[in-house]
Amino acid sequence: MAALGGMLAAAILKVVGDQIGSLIGGQIALQMNLDKDLKKMKMALESVEAVLKVAARQSITDELTGLWLKRLKDFMYVISDMLDEFEADTQAITQPSARKFSFKKYLANMIPCLTIGPNITMANRMKNMRDDLKVITDQHKEFKLTNCTNANELKVTDIRETSSTRETQIIGRTEERDIILASLSESMTKDITILPIYGIGGLGKTTLAKMVYNSSQFNEYYQVWVYVSRPFNLIKIGNSIISQLSEKDKESGYTEKQLIHNSLKKLLANKKILIVLDDLWEDSISQLEELKDMLKVGKSSKVVVIETTRSEGVAKKVSTIQPYKLAPLTDDMCWSIIKQKSAFESRGDKEQLEEIGKVLAMKCAGVALAAKSLGHTLQSMKSGQWESVRDSNIWTAPSLEDTSSTQVLASLKLSYSVLHPYLKLCFAYCAIFPKGHKILKDDLVHQWVSLGFSSWELGERYISQLLGLSFLDHFKSSSTFELYDEDVILLTMHDLVHDLATSVMEDEIIFVGKFNIAERSRYHYALLDDCSKPLSSDLSKIRALRFMGCEKYKLHDDAFSSAKSLRVLDLSECTIHKLAYCIGDLKQLRYLSAPRVQDAEIPDSITKLSKLVYLNLHGSRTILALPESIGEIEGLLYLDLSSCSGITKLPESLRRLQQLVHLDLSNCKSVEGISVFLKSLTQLEYLNLSRCPNIGDIRDALGGLSKLQYLNLTHNSYLRRCEEAEFLGALTKLEYLNLSSWHCEVKELPESLGRLTQLKYLELSGWRNLKKLPRVFGSLKCLVHLDLSDCGMVDCVHEALVGLTSLQYLNLKKTHINSLPDDLTRLRYLNLSGLRNIPVNYWDDPIEDVVNCLSTESLDILLNQICRIDLSDLKHLDLSGNYHMERIPESICSLTKLHTLDLSACMNLKKIPESICTVGSLKFLYLNGCDHLSAIPQLGSSAITLPHFVVRAGNDGSSSNLVSLKSTDSFELEITELENVKSAGEAHSIKLMEKQSLVDLKLEWTRGVERFVDDKMLLEKLVPPRTLRKLEISGYNSVCFPGWVVGQLPNLDSLVLRDMANLEEWGASYSTGEKNVLTKVQIHGCPMLRMKGPVPKAKIWEISCSDNVLSSWDECIVSHTSASSSSPVTTMMSVRDCKGPHQWRWPQHFPGLPYLSIANCGNLIGSRDTIQLLSSLEELCLKDEHMEELPKWLGELPSLKILNIQNSNGVKELHDNMRQLTKLESLKLGFCKSISVSHWLGELNSLKVLCINMNDGLRSLPASIQQLTSLQEITLEWCIALEHVVAEPEEGKMKLTHNQEMVCLLPTSLRKLKITRCIRIKSLPEGMQQLTNLQELTLLMCPGLKQWFELEENKMKLAHIENKSFAHMYSQPSLFCYG
Repeated sequence: MAALGGMLAAAILKVVGDQIGSLIGGQIALQMNLDKDLKKMKMALESVEAVLKVAARQSITDELTGLWLKRLKDFMYVISDMLDEFEADTQAITQPSARKFSFKKYLANMIPCLTIGPNITMANRMKNMRDDLKVITDQHKEFKLTNCTNANELKVTDIRETSSTRETQIIGRTEERDIILASLSESMTKDITILPIYGIGGLGKTTLAKMVYNSSQFNEYYQVWVYVSRPFNLIKIGNSIISQLSEKDKESGYTEKQLIHNSLKKLLANKKILIVLDDLWEDSISQLEELKDMLKVGKSSKVVVIETTRSEGVAKKVSTIQPYKLAPLTDDMCWSIIKQKSAFESRGDKEQLEEIGKVLAMKCAGVALAAKSLGHTLQSMKSGQWESVRDSNIWTAPSLEDTSSTQVLASLKLSYSVLHPYLKLCFAYCAIFPKGHKILKDDLVHQWVSLGFSSWELGERYISQLLGLSFLDHFKSSSTFELYDEDVILLTMHDLVHDLATSVMEDEIIFVGKFNIAERSRYHYALLDDCSKPLSSDLSKIRALRFMGCEKYKLHDDAFSSAKSLRVLDLSECTIHKLAYCIGDLKQLRYLSAPRVQDAEIPDSITKLSKLVYLNLHGSRTILALPESIGEIEGLLYLDLSSCSGITKLPESLRRLQQLVHLDLSNCKSVEGISVFLKSLTQLEYLNLSRCPNIGDIRDALGGLSKLQYLNLTHNSYLRRCEEAEFLGALTKLEYLNLSSWHCEVKELPESLGRLTQLKYLELSGWRNLKKLPRVFGSLKCLVHLDLSDCGMVDCVHEALVGLTSLQYLNLKKTHINSLPDDLTRLRYLNLSGLRNIPVNYWDDPIEDVVNCLSTESLDILLNQICRIDLSDLKHLDLSGNYHMERIPESICSLTKLHTLDLSACMNLKKIPESICTVGSLKFLYLNGCDHLSAIPQLGSSAITLPHFVVRAGNDGSSSNLVSLKSTDSFELEITELENVKSAGEAHSIKLMEKQSLVDLKLEWTRGVERFVDDKMLLEKLVPPRTLRKLEISGYNSVCFPGWVVGQLPNLDSLVLRDMANLEEWGASYSTGEKNVLTKVQIHGCPMLRMKGPVPKAKIWEISCSDNVLSSWDECIVSHTSASSSSPVTTMMSVRDCKGPHQWRWPQHFPGLPYLSIANCGNLIGSRDTIQLLSSLEELCLKDEHMEELPKWLGELPSLKILNIQNSNGVKELHDNMRQLTKLESLKLGFCKSISVSHWLGELNSLKVLCINMNDGLRSLPASIQQLTSLQEITLEWCIALEHVVAEPEEGKMKLTHNQEMVCLLPTSLRKLKITRCIRIKSLPEGMQQLTNLQELTLLMCPGLKQWFELEENKMKLAHIENKSFAHMYSQPSLFCYG
């Protein structure tokens, strides 16, 4: 492909010419007396540049011309390197940094020879260069190249994308898909079926394969997609299949074929599997047979392989059934595409161009991509240029007949040939990214800038042009409504276009696996896959180095050190333990991406990189500081320190980075005091300070950043203290503004907000004190995304929204609004959840959250209005949390594109209209918490209700409806009746692991019913994402779990295992690290379960009806104390209905346990060693209806503060040794009918609370209770034998005989006394008037006290009590109060 490589020569010459031009007349050239030499060299380049266009065209058919162009191009790189070295060597003298200026000036004055040496050396090199250049440039005369101009010369001017040229879907492959599915149905009786789809590049083979892959015919199949391409690597293919099928080996790294065969043998056995091998090139029969053998190893498996290839020969060699040849598009179809892309119908000369256009359509060879690219190229051309395109000699060069690895369609070559020289370079450079790579747009432009191919402004235009040519495509993610997020614009490149770029750069880029040692020194760019080795010395001239797939390798110190000409170094896919000091030797480096550095510091040598414009260190959490002299990199434009959470202070020299355009400090949780340098960075266009809790007051600094286009202050400390936002008025160029905060004090936005006429994205969520929006809010005509969620105090929202006709995303969650403006017709996302009836700051009173919800009548009006206005683009409507909403209008069917309807927590919703069934686009209906909903209409076959999803088995052998969860990604998901799943492949197909929004998951099988699939096989394929926090599994029927349960869920907080009669072991490979602590683990109804260590650590354990769990802990590795302190990890243990032979040995695994609850566990006798392990108990609850005696060890718990004995009717008394519980503060005896209260109760001198209920034998509390000077509360309920609150001592009666004042029988510390349903009590204790601390007295259903209360003197005894509630009646007591 020398022809295309030759086209690059003019582009490189243009770059070097401009580089020389920038030096002429400059300080360096004048001071070094090199201005004349530079001018002569530039003249020589200009003389040859004039004939380069002719040479490029001639090189297509003339190899000698192509060879000359290659020599010229290579020499241009030499000149460029020389000029850069010259500039770098002299810059320290001619442009000293401020810190070194005086010293350099002194040396230059005192020792003039410092500047003479470089002068002589450079003059000699310059002369030699001019001589060599003359030899090469003179050679063009041999080829009789002339400088000719042609009015019809092919060139492309800028094309602005307009709505009139928006692309529509023209070509479909439905018919071809159905033919392939039918062919497979007839042939899938074999163990392995291989059907290749072949045809020339760009026809849509991959698209067709995706359509087959997503067909319902394969819902029951495990599905694997492998991008093969070149070089063919059987081990890589095998590892990819293993990683996608196995939940254990998510990053399989087998290096031997036999190990891969062994693993695949297990994975493929007894399974139905669909494998797509995309872009297969290998034509070696032995290699292809080995590939077949690798896929045949599964016993009793059924493997279907769809393979895409451009080669008919490869297709025939690998197939087991007739390959499918994908036919090209017809010429008419290609002409339709060209007309659309070239805006043909709007041209005045279309009649004379039609015949030319049809000829060009034929030249596209039926390839849609070629037609798109050519159509875009023709859009800006005049009629004569259309003729030149038609007659170009590119069409006669080898193309479709070319069987080499760099086959490129002629139409793509032609589109490339007419690009601007710089754009040619920018496009060709994209070959450094591997096929299928998702390219971050901003990073690509920065690399172009760093290589001298473009400026930032031009780079943005070049991206648009390449998109228009279909040389680049936007990556279409599954995200639905993030409509304006310029941080994550991803681009992809079609394989055929990548082939074009690769052919252009064939002798420029060294790729992985390209090892022509003799020629390595000619390469200028490198894409390598091993950063653990030193870089080869013959690659020392490369200008860009990118490593791919090196996450498993440690970056070697010399992986890049020899490449002194590097401009771009991308280490983003490397593991960087330490950034080598030699990084400072790369004097030409402009772009450095080194994220996730695992060292505490960045080497000071990085500040020697005086030409650096891009520095990315994001995610380097261990870095504690940047070099103090970082400000010496004065040309730095881009600095990303996001998530460098260890940095506390930024260097003062940062203020010298006055050219900085992009600064990202998001999630720098420790950094503080940035206002010191921020006000100096006046060129900033992008500033992200989100989640920076210590940055201080930056108001004055922000006001001076008038060039800002992007500002994100989400949840940072400045917004916490901010009371006004006047600074916003100065930021008139803003397009993105995110001020989300739960603690912002701003009450109103300034009217100057109306100046932000370019604003597209505005987020103010959580501004609970904001009361009004400015009157000019409607002037923000460009606004696409507006989030006012949780701005509950804002009034007049409707008026503020009038005129925002560009809005596509609108979030009004928990705001006050009764209607929407009729002009919001472009909305795609609308959130009206939890609307308020009046403006209210509901944080102050949670009850108001319900009380102040929008009324039923207002909701009816609002919903009818939404359905009436033209919202034909609306896809997502959120009405959740509107508690008073009772109905949805029938007119909901007018929202014809509605995809998601969220009605969660609409508790009073009673009916959903039948008309909703006619909304064919509806996929997801959320009904969680709709408790009064009488019936759910029968939705279309593709629609489902969430978060509760009931699995239904398909009829006639078809798959279950589980597969409809494929495209969901909800916060909460409950899947029940899993026994109806037809195959494990269905579970695999929904890809739970990829649902990153999911945090709460419940999986439930119905007990006692038959299954289609073994529970373990099914659960193996239901691996949740690592984001999961809550997991409940119920009704599981297998004997053991797959390995992922708990062990692979690092963020899990709560785990529930319920009703698993057959589960025998839980062999969780769970990390016992200090960070991996769950809040709660519940195990209920798992009688056979035995734990196998290590067991997860949890703060709370609840175990019931699971006898073996306790006894098996002796066999496990159990650690329930914190490594960093003596405090216990487990703070609460609850055991119920476990009567197995555990002998109470399990407490040894929970030293320091503070809370224990035991219910219905039989024998509570434990050894003395066990009791000592419970010495830390502070709270104990015992429940057992068959217990006849309390365990004696109760009195041996010296730390016990709370004792609760419940439902123990057989227990008669408290043991005497319980009088030793001197720290006991609360004693509760409930539903213990026979228990007596011992006379020594008064010895529990710390007791504060005493509660006794449902006791049939208690006649009175012991007199010793008077000694409890800390007692504050007494409760006596349903004590039917109670006659006196306290037994009177003999000395009390004597005092009464001698008419002396009665001593109070209750302790004077008492604050609360409650007596309920004690029917025999006839009086309160004497001395009640002495209970001066008593604040609350409650007496209910105690009829015997009626006569006592009628005495006036008794009323006087109670007069000092503030809160009194009495009810004397038996049946329905009436309540009367004394105040």
